[in-house]
Amino acid sequence: MQHKLDPVFNIFPKWRALLRTAAADNGSPFEVLEVPAPEGSDAAAGLLVSTANGAITVSFDVHDSRFDGWAGDAGALEYIRRLVTERVAVVSWWCGGRWCGSGQLEAGQRPEVPSGLAGMGVDRIRVRSWRGALNANVERSAR
Repeated sequence: MQHKLDPVFNIFPKWRALLRTAAADNGSPFEVLEVPAPEGSDAAAGLLVSTANGAITVSFDVHDSRFDGWAGDAGALEYIRRLVTERVAVVSWWCGGRWCGSGQLEAGQRPEVPSGLAGMGVDRIRVRSWRGALNANVERSAR
C-alpha cells in the first residue's frame, strides 16, 4: 500500500512503524506520523507529521509548518531532513510565560524578536532543536 509519507520512510525507514491513520471531522482519512524527540532535545513535543486537509503539516516543539501546493511534499521532506540534522531549529517567543509566536531558525543564526512581535513584551526567546545541540533560552527585559 502506498502512503503519502513514503518519501519520508525512504530516508527514515524505522519511522514507518509509527505511522497511523486518523479521520478528519468530515470522515476523510489522513496519515499521522509521531516520532518522539530524542532524549536531550528538551522539546515540548516531538515530530508530528500530518497529511490532513490535502497538505502536509510538520510540527516540532511548539511550531507548525504547513506545506501544500506543487512543492509541498518536497518542501516538507526537506524541512524534516533539516530539522533532524539540526540545520534548522524552532524558535519561540514568550511574553510573561505566554506563547506569542514561533518560527524556524537556521543553525548559526541569532534568535531575534521579529518586528511583528515588537512591543508585545517578549521577555524570553526559546530555541529547540532535534537533539538539543542548538537549544537556547534567552531572557530579555520586556520592551
